[in-house]
Amino acid sequence: MPELLESDIRRVVQQRIRKGTLSATILTTPPGRRATGGTPCIVCGFTITAGRNECEVSGFRVHERGAVIWREESDRLF
Repeated sequence: MPELLESDIRRVVQQRIRKGTLSATILTTPPGRRATGGTPCIVCGFTITAGRNECEVSGFRVHERGAVIWREESDRLF
């Protein structure tokens, strides 16, 4: 996955929540785990490569950093 700056990830999450292509989540971000690879990230769309940290949030796989930002941006709405 290309490395995105935190500000870019935050912008993507905000835009997707506004457009309705990513729902706000109220779930606590679970601890990350090592990815086996090949699964697309629900936040950024890039494939989560093997060995990277991923989380499962609301039934979707997401890069760990993206999951934290998704939750933070969701909290701003509530």
